[in-house]
Amino acid sequence: MSMYEVIGTNNPEYLLADPNGADLIAIPCEPGNGKINRGTVMYRGADGMWLPAAAAEAVDANSLAVLDETVDTDANATIAEDARAFRAGRLIAGKVTLKDGAALTAAVQLVLRKQGIVFDQMVNTETFNNGTGDDE
Repeated sequence: MSMYEVIGTNNPEYLLADPNGADLIAIPCEPGNGKINRGTVMYRGADGMWLPAAAAEAVDANSLAVLDETVDTDANATIAEDARAFRAGRLIAGKVTLKDGAALTAAVQLVLRKQGIVFDQMVNTETFNNGTGDDE
C-alpha cells in the first residue's frame, strides 16, 4: 500500500472475483507489441501468437483470453514471451481492458461471456470501525 492512498478505499491488484472455475493457460505473446498490462484482453492471431485486442478483434470468431500478468513483448524481439492468462473465469468488472487501456464495451463483454469470461463486482466487506471502543 502506498503512503499516499486514501484510508478506507480498497483497490486490489487481483483480477479474480471468484477463484472457483478459473481456467488459466499459457499464451505466446507476439513480439513487438511493447508492454502489455495485466488485465488486457488478448486474441489469438492466425499464426497462433496472441496480441492485445481492440474492439474490432474482440469478436466471436477469435479466441480470447485475459492476461494475468504484465508482459514486455519488446524484451526479446525474436522469441515470443509466454504469459499466464485466463481463458475462463469470474473477473472483477473494471479491471479488464482492451488494447491500450480502452474500456470494454457491452458488445465485447457479451463476446467474453460467450467464451466463459464473466464479470462481477468485488465482494463488499463489512464497514470497519477504526475507533478505540471507548468512543461508542
